[in-house]
Amino acid sequence: MKKRFICFILMLFAITQAQATHIVGGQLFITENPNSAYNYNIGLTMYFDALNGNPGAEDPSVNIYVFRKRDNAAVGWLEAPKIERKSVTYANPLCGISTLQTYMITYSATVRLDAASFDDAQGYYMVWDRCCRNGTITNIKAPGDAGSLFYLEFPPLVKNNVSFKNSSPVFPAIKGDYACVNSPFFFDFGGDDADGDSLTYTIVTPMQGFSDKANPSIPGRGSSNYPRLDWIDGINVANVIPGPQPLRVNASTGMLSVTPGSVGLYVFAVQVDEYRNGVKIGSVTRDFQLKVVDCPKMEAPKLLFKPKGKTTYYAENEIITIKKGDPNCFEVIVTDPTIFQLIKVNGKAVNSSKDYFTLLPAEFRTSIVNDTMRFQICLDECFVTYDNRPIKIELIAEDESCPIPLTDTLNIFIRRENSGNNAPKVTTSLPGDYVHVTAGMPVTFIVYGKDADKDNLILSGRGRDFNMGDMGMNFASVNGVEAVQQNFTWTPPCNAKKGDTLAVDFKLEDMRCEGNPLPVSKPVFFIVDQSPNNPPTVHTSLTIPEITYTIGSPQGISFDVLGADPDTNTISLSAAGRGFDMGDVGMIFEGKSGIKTVTSPYSWNPECALLNGEAEQAFLVDFITMDKSCASASDTTTVKLIVKENGEQPFPEFPNVITPNADGKNDCFVFQELPQDQCDDRFKDITIFNRWGKQVYYSKIRPNDWCPTNISGGYYYYLIQYTRRSYKGGLTVLK
Repeated sequence: MKKRFICFILMLFAITQAQATHIVGGQLFITENPNSAYNYNIGLTMYFDALNGNPGAEDPSVNIYVFRKRDNAAVGWLEAPKIERKSVTYANPLCGISTLQTYMITYSATVRLDAASFDDAQGYYMVWDRCCRNGTITNIKAPGDAGSLFYLEFPPLVKNNVSFKNSSPVFPAIKGDYACVNSPFFFDFGGDDADGDSLTYTIVTPMQGFSDKANPSIPGRGSSNYPRLDWIDGINVANVIPGPQPLRVNASTGMLSVTPGSVGLYVFAVQVDEYRNGVKIGSVTRDFQLKVVDCPKMEAPKLLFKPKGKTTYYAENEIITIKKGDPNCFEVIVTDPTIFQLIKVNGKAVNSSKDYFTLLPAEFRTSIVNDTMRFQICLDECFVTYDNRPIKIELIAEDESCPIPLTDTLNIFIRRENSGNNAPKVTTSLPGDYVHVTAGMPVTFIVYGKDADKDNLILSGRGRDFNMGDMGMNFASVNGVEAVQQNFTWTPPCNAKKGDTLAVDFKLEDMRCEGNPLPVSKPVFFIVDQSPNNPPTVHTSLTIPEITYTIGSPQGISFDVLGADPDTNTISLSAAGRGFDMGDVGMIFEGKSGIKTVTSPYSWNPECALLNGEAEQAFLVDFITMDKSCASASDTTTVKLIVKENGEQPFPEFPNVITPNADGKNDCFVFQELPQDQCDDRFKDITIFNRWGKQVYYSKIRPNDWCPTNISGGYYYYLIQYTRRSYKGGLTVLK
């Protein structure tokens, strides 16, 4: 078995030149192998004409070619060996005919596909191109010269830098059944998808490809429009198999249906498109052919039932009532016009998980024309109905008609009274069935279940027209023998309106008859009274709910947040930034809880990074207080915080003379009026030089003043530097 995917530039192989008409149909497949080093299985399922096909055309391996869909560029090819061949079976094995015999041949190989080589967004496709089709096909021109191209599209292995797993749909083996002229025929052509993708089905014209009788097995070519078969005159995709009901396919299930009008061998194709989350991700074309023969006239069996005391046969809209003391068994008739025909009868209870009845006997063989056979339906003890709800028994009689059995269905609705099982009882610890409730005030009681017969019990609850969990009601299902009990708890929400009534049904099921339990129910009605709860309030120590802060100010932002509740309930105080995380921007606020009142301080020292290069930014903070006794009783106040930087300030006009003689007048070079730091323009340093360029003073820290007492008088130069600007000048020192 080959373990590598071969690039086209290295392609070297021998082409088999066997010429034959043998191809009945088939499809390609690609399947993910998640736990294997060779992560995909690629192959071909082909149906081979075992009677008319040349055995020499049964290839020991096939070459499957892969192309990029966007530009039809060759990606690689794979040689897949034959791993299985088996005969196609029939729905009824006794219906085989001498002119129809088909093999299903599977070719497959594992391969390692590199995701980096299959990442094109438009995906890829693979083909197998081979000649020739079955030469006896009726609905196409020159069938023995027509090639067959199988086609499959698959998505990239990577989407948005994430691995994209996918396998093509899986189809069960096709049965080799045939259709009869002027008789309805159904053919399941549907498949399943391992990834849960949805599938849609469409009848299309089969692809012919580029192979022909002279070149039956050629290398695959990339194309966006492969050649298709030529229908004979009067045939198209709307009537591939003509007749009273031409060939149709159910777009959702893949079920084919047809009532053909004439004998023949008809080729057709179904395109199966694969969708994930509403987006098409793949497609595969399935080819096959259906043989239509002139069958002997067959008639279906017939089921008949005459209720006790009736002179006419049962009509399916009737309900049969079986009372206590009535016989447990009744008789049904099945007839069939065909002699020596095997009739099988099956039955099931449609609206019950168990049948609780038997059919005796369930199989017959007719001995004369229109033979009449009788069988008994016997009801078990657990076949009982409650609350006038009948149980529907569906009976199906099936014969041996070819190519598929003919059937008849009879539905009997039966209401049978309970004759031996006592109903359980359900009660509560409440004084009555009506409970007055108040928002925020818990309600608790116990629900009991008991059975005099000591049977298994299941106790559960269900809200009428609402989900108990959505309303915060707590009542878990419980089971036991003879007696069960469970606590019910509920704190009505604050949005419960005065006058509303909610009903909860507590259901107790007697499980003596599994699948058909005996149920009883007790309702409890909850009437909502006016809630006495008053909502809490929240405010801050600010006079107005807005603060403008200039970055670099000596003090940050600080204030107190206060919550209060007039009902002395437990309340909580919290805060949330609108569109930002308070902690990420350096805001400090601790959520607190308490009774009646609660206070928590807020503080913040904004930094330049918060401006993101803008002159100012606004931040909205919501402060919320919530009444813990009633979650939706709350109050919110919002504070707007505007952060900005100072506008650029000019350098002041410095004096050009100082007299450091300690007389308190003009003794120092004063720096108090230097511009304040900006986010992008901060104080860097100050340097003072004498007239010969020697540094006499330097500081990286913004100084208060320069008061030179130990230098000589004369002329000096100074340089004041900020991040993006500087200021220089001269100064005379007089002594």
